[in-house]
Amino acid sequence: MRKLNSEEYEHYWNNVHMKITDDLAAVCFPDKPAYFNAFYDNIQKYALTKYFTHEKISFKGKKVLDIGCGRGRWLSFYKKRYGAQAVGIDLSESAVHACQNQGLDAHVGSITCMPYEDQCFDFVNSITVLMHLPDQLKEKAIAEIARVLKSGGNVFILEATWKDPSPHVFSFSVLEWEKLFKKYGMRLIYKSAHCFNLFRRKLPFFPIFRDFISIYLDYPLEFLLMNYFYGKQSNVSLQHLLVFEK
Repeated sequence: MRKLNSEEYEHYWNNVHMKITDDLAAVCFPDKPAYFNAFYDNIQKYALTKYFTHEKISFKGKKVLDIGCGRGRWLSFYKKRYGAQAVGIDLSESAVHACQNQGLDAHVGSITCMPYEDQCFDFVNSITVLMHLPDQLKEKAIAEIARVLKSGGNVFILEATWKDPSPHVFSFSVLEWEKLFKKYGMRLIYKSAHCFNLFRRKLPFFPIFRDFISIYLDYPLEFLLMNYFYGKQSNVSLQHLLVFEK
C-alpha cells in the first residue's frame, strides 16, 4: 500500500480534525466507535502512569511539550494529574482552538520547525505522533525535539514498532528509533512493550462483532502483558513506550 507523502500527510491530519467531532476518534481511530478508542486511551495512560510512578518522576512546576497535541488529552493529563506547565503544538488550527477553549496552552505550528527557544522544556511527549510523519520529516522533528529539550531532560514516546501497512503510518523498529534519537544526542534509558491486541489479531473476522468482542477480551490481557513486559522489549507487541534522555 502506498504511503502518504509530506503534503498528503499534512492534509490528512488537518482534514481529520475538521471532520471528526469526537475528541478521541480524531487522534486515535477516526472510523471506530467510542469503546474502541477508549481502550487505547486507557492503556496508553496506564503505561505512562506506571512508568512515572515507578521512576518517581515529578512534573510539578516543570515544562512539558506535547507534540501533535490534538485536542488536548495529554495536555490535560499532564496539567491536571501532575501539575505540569503543559504546552502543545499541532498543525491543525481547529485542534488548537479546541485546546484553547479548554484553557490549555497550545499553538499552531509544525513540529519540524517549532517556535520555541533552545532548551526550554524539561520533558517532551509524543504519543503515536512521530510514527505518522514520513521519514524525511521524522528526522527533522527529532532534531527539533533535541533542540528545545533541556540538558538532562526526557522524551517520552509511545510509537509503532511493527511494520504497519497503513498509508499514514511510518513505523520504526525499537532499534531504528534508538539510532535516530542517538544521532541527535539522546540516549535510550527505558523501553517497555505495549499494545499487544492478541485477541483482535487472532479472532476470525466478523464484520459487526469482531472489534467489540476482541477489545473487551483484550482489556484484562493487555494490562497483564504490560506488567509482565515492564522494562522489556517484545517482538509480539505492536508498540513500545521508549524514554530518552538528553
